[in-house]
Amino acid sequence: MIKDVKHIRAARAWRWLVLLLFIAVTACQPITPVTLPAATIPTATRTRTPEPRPTPTATLQPELRVDEAELRGLQIRFLHPWAGATAEQIDLLVETFNRTNPWDFRVIAESAGGTGMLFQEVESRAGDDLPNLVAAPGEYLFTWQRAEPGRVVALNGYLGHAQWGLTDEQVDDFFPAFWGQDAAGGDRLGIPLLRDVSVLLYNLTWARELGFTRAPVTPDEFRQQACAAAQANRSDRTISNDGTGGWIVETRGVTLWSWLRGFGADPSPAGQDGYTFDTPETAEAFAFLRGLADENCAWKSRLAEPYDYFANRQALFYSGVLEDTLIQAHTMERLQKTDEWTVIPYPSLDGEPVVVASGPSLAVLRSTPEEQLAAWLFLRWLITPAHLAELTEAAGGLPVTQSVLLELSTFGVRQPQWRAGLNYLEQVQTPPANAGWRNVRSLLEDAGYQALLPSVPPEGIPDVLQLLDEMILEVNATDNGN
Repeated sequence: MIKDVKHIRAARAWRWLVLLLFIAVTACQPITPVTLPAATIPTATRTRTPEPRPTPTATLQPELRVDEAELRGLQIRFLHPWAGATAEQIDLLVETFNRTNPWDFRVIAESAGGTGMLFQEVESRAGDDLPNLVAAPGEYLFTWQRAEPGRVVALNGYLGHAQWGLTDEQVDDFFPAFWGQDAAGGDRLGIPLLRDVSVLLYNLTWARELGFTRAPVTPDEFRQQACAAAQANRSDRTISNDGTGGWIVETRGVTLWSWLRGFGADPSPAGQDGYTFDTPETAEAFAFLRGLADENCAWKSRLAEPYDYFANRQALFYSGVLEDTLIQAHTMERLQKTDEWTVIPYPSLDGEPVVVASGPSLAVLRSTPEEQLAAWLFLRWLITPAHLAELTEAAGGLPVTQSVLLELSTFGVRQPQWRAGLNYLEQVQTPPANAGWRNVRSLLEDAGYQALLPSVPPEGIPDVLQLLDEMILEVNATDNGN
């Protein structure tokens, strides 16, 4: 865990300020133009690497030597990050489980109110006050396990248990990209629950009126369409939409990671803990985004949500997740807009789709053997296709198993834009599966913000990336207690 977080944040802000002052001075000096080399995206492996299956033995681990009768009357806590419809669906599922489970124990669902708040809540609790089950992204699980080995229970024994485990068919039902995210050093720390995919929402009708007959598949095609939309809004008779029309600038970590992958950047090869952003590929991606902003083909919105902007043709594209299709569909209906729209992947230099998916997995935290087993049994119940389909529909995300995909066929008919996102399941990539990603994501967002500031000239982007790498080393060293 980061020691003296306020100090680190203050140091981060100071270093960004020093960089901006440095760039402001050096920007006045002649700089030799640099041509950045083109890059290609490494081919992703789409087949599952066989994971060793625990073999049931006569000698069980101590935490598995539990008589089911000892579960009667237990009460366990399930901490999750959701609010709204997803939290309501969790409550309904928990109520059903409590009413019908044959072991006669109860689950109490608690909402932390957000993913970041969930992390802080678990961090602030003493060992004997931890929730028994959490829904959290993999980087949180790895962080907790690195800080205190054993805090997150390795699920291998439960997974392979002859009576309580999952069958090979159930394991193979998970999409490989998602199943592979929660294993570290031979230990399985989590089971995929929900995933959402980073996509671009795209106005097909407006694009056709601008003369484009297909969605962009390369960055240059994306720039052409974004700039055409911006030019259209500048040229019409409506003054209030001047300065809008292309892509709404958005610098969340998963969005920037998607752009980086499109330019062939791989800052964390094979999910390793080390990160390197100061590369030609990353510089090219950042320069591309900066160029969009400088050409007024990308703009920063005043409102936090993009839905009305998109419906009113103030954005041809915006960066979102699959869940946004449900809200966008409602917005189009509310504003009585009839434009045809869809979701598309991020463009890439070689034209291959870039879709990055992330989301929470279920993990059991250390407690008593009885409570751990109860948490596992509820986990196993929750990931059955019917229950997982209900939760996925409420959340509007990607199915994590083939069975859930089939269960949601009717939902897909009602939500065609959501269904369009399923076309890219085979191309799904995932963010780095390591503890460092939790800090790196935040620092990457800072760097993206800095690189798009008008006060930072384009030739200053390599300095931003160099400082990003330095800060990652500094923060991770502090996080590791060095």
